[in-house]
Amino acid sequence: MAKTRVKANRRSVRRAAPKRAQPKRATKTSAPKQGRKRRAPGKSKPRKTITLRSKRGSSSSASTLASAASAVGRAIGRTVAVVAERAPWGSGRGDAIELLESDHRRLEDLLKKGEETTARAVKGRKELLDTLTNELNAHELIEEKVLYPALKSHPEAKEIVLEGYQEHHVADLLVKELHGLARSDERWGPKLKVLKENIEHHIEEEEDTMFPTARSVLSRADLEELGVRMEAMKADALRRP
Repeated sequence: MAKTRVKANRRSVRRAAPKRAQPKRATKTSAPKQGRKRRAPGKSKPRKTITLRSKRGSSSSASTLASAASAVGRAIGRTVAVVAERAPWGSGRGDAIELLESDHRRLEDLLKKGEETTARAVKGRKELLDTLTNELNAHELIEEKVLYPALKSHPEAKEIVLEGYQEHHVADLLVKELHGLARSDERWGPKLKVLKENIEHHIEEEEDTMFPTARSVLSRADLEELGVRMEAMKADALRRP
């Protein structure tokens, strides 16, 4: 009986004995990364407005620079065109053909400006016609006194040279008639147009036929010597009142 109680007491002790607490495993805590701040709860991620403004600013600056560059380019282009138009004259480097071709571009420009005028532009027409007359007279003079005589002795150039004299004569008649008309006269514009067509035809024949012929029958040295004479003669002609 006593043994039974002892066994029963041992069982009750075992049951009543508390369980040993299991040691907690240490958890690894990752160290916070440097340089990165945690956002406080409830706060939203800020928008990157600075980057967007920067892009808009750079785009606007690029557009402004492009516009400025374009304006400078146009100004330079106009300057180069003016310089190129008159470059051979006074440089001492152009031969006779190059000098005459430069004259042709100048005459074409003046005729185009004259064609664009209206009867209201009385003063503008007068100034333009005076300039055109002086330039045309000087151009015809150096051709008839320098180039044409040098070419006329060559059979392959004689016919085109004789035509050149006659085309100059027709142009001179038209210029004289323009001076005799009032600048506001309705016939002034059409007559200038006829003069323009006449001179353009003359230029085409010279540059397509006469000048290539001149280069084939005259040496480079001959053309340069003719160019020197032309420069001196034209400068003297344009100084006259």
